[in-house]
Amino acid sequence: MANVETNNRQENLDEWFELFSGLPQRHSEREIRLIKFCEKNKVSIMSAMPWLASEFAEHGGFSGLFHFIHCHGGRKIYMPKEAVKFLEIYEINIPQHKYKRIYKKVDSSGYLDAPSNWGVFIAIRRAAMQVAMKEDVPAKLLTQTFGITMRSIRLIKSRNAFL
Repeated sequence: MANVETNNRQENLDEWFELFSGLPQRHSEREIRLIKFCEKNKVSIMSAMPWLASEFAEHGGFSGLFHFIHCHGGRKIYMPKEAVKFLEIYEINIPQHKYKRIYKKVDSSGYLDAPSNWGVFIAIRRAAMQVAMKEDVPAKLLTQTFGITMRSIRLIKSRNAFL
């Protein structure tokens, strides 16, 4: 039984190595696998991402989030006063009461900084490391899979008491 768990863990790490080796191209097979990974580990991913990305993923799904950040990530985006207009412009359907909460964060010109592709990807990668640490993956395999140092692993563990 332990051997089966070890094999499954190694398969996950092999997939994660390829999955987190860089930003996936839009509509690629890697992006589809990344979306599935995010959906499987939704709580960990949502808590690690920038707040705006989490809000968009909650209402537009991870596919909608990736489409949005591919088109608008790393820029200031205009936030109309009504959620219906936002849906027309950005194709993310956010309920009006939640949209009002997001709208409170806009600047005086009605703009909000959208997270970049890279920033969201790094946050997802960090959440994947935390998931691996929760699964008691040995530190040496973490360094090989994610390309991080032992010092980084210790730092992540010290900041997260649950790991």
